[in-house]
Amino acid sequence: MTLSLRRPLSALPALLALLAAAALALGLTAALATLTAAPASAHDRMLSSDPADGAQLATPPTAITLTFNTEPLPVEPQVVVSDSAGTVVTQGAPTIEGSTATLALDPAVALGGDTYTVAWRVVSSDGHPIEGTFAFTVAAQPEAPVSEEPTTEEATPEETATEDATTDAAEESPAPQTTDAATDAEDGGSSVLPVLVGLGVLVVAAAVVVVLVVRRRGAATDEATDEGAPHDPED
Repeated sequence: MTLSLRRPLSALPALLALLAAAALALGLTAALATLTAAPASAHDRMLSSDPADGAQLATPPTAITLTFNTEPLPVEPQVVVSDSAGTVVTQGAPTIEGSTATLALDPAVALGGDTYTVAWRVVSSDGHPIEGTFAFTVAAQPEAPVSEEPTTEEATPEETATEDATTDAAEESPAPQTTDAATDAEDGGSSVLPVLVGLGVLVVAAAVVVVLVVRRRGAATDEATDEGAPHDPED
């Protein structure tokens, strides 16, 4: 009986050594797997931005520039700029050149007197999307001067040119000849009147001549009749 109990006890250290060796092998395998997977899981990251995070600018920026540690893939990159109220001011797809992504800002977009948040998203060189945000502040910009309108006393060049053209047209156009026409009519009427008077005189004179001729012929006829008639002897 004593011999049977000692054999299992003598085999126990060998079993423990086997278990320890197995645990060590598993630990080494896990460590190697962790070390091997660590570089693969490290995505690209943004190194800097322009404007920088927290920058306070006196004038609005002309572009948003993002610089990464590697070259991101040109797969649907996006940049969104919002004001402090959360309203989107501008957004678009940045241009990727090497490790830099740039979004040019439209000069018509008025930035000033507020804090703006930039949200960006790109696809890293390992194919995983990465994103982030940063903010900057732009000081209030002076208002553009309002041009003064010309007063009534000082005419604009356009008004002066219009007045000159009207004056030239009035000088070049002939004046109506109503006065001359009326004068001619009056002169014509006055010249016709003596003619009419002369014609009237001629008509009257002709009528008188005709009457005298008729009377003379009548008298001559009566005399001829008297001479041809027989005389009464008693006479």
